[in-house]
Amino acid sequence: MATHVLWQADVADFGAWLTVFREDARSRRAAGIHELHVWRDPDRANHAVALFEIRDLDKARAFFDSEELAMHMERGGVAHVTVKLLEPA
Repeated sequence: MATHVLWQADVADFGAWLTVFREDARSRRAAGIHELHVWRDPDRANHAVALFEIRDLDKARAFFDSEELAMHMERGGVAHVTVKLLEPA
């Protein structure tokens, strides 16, 4: 059964972050992470929210903890990240 991840972060510049985020799509797919939605908070223009579906929790956790992702987040100006795992009830 799929698990979902709700990811939120403040970013220095939403457009610049979105470019880096899109460049990272291949790495996410390789980790079994499927992007469902990406949003911009209308009240906080530089706050990004994304919803992902994952099938392999261990593989996804390894990706979220990876040095590669940390470098992408730094390049994308990401700060104050929250990651929430969601499982079906």
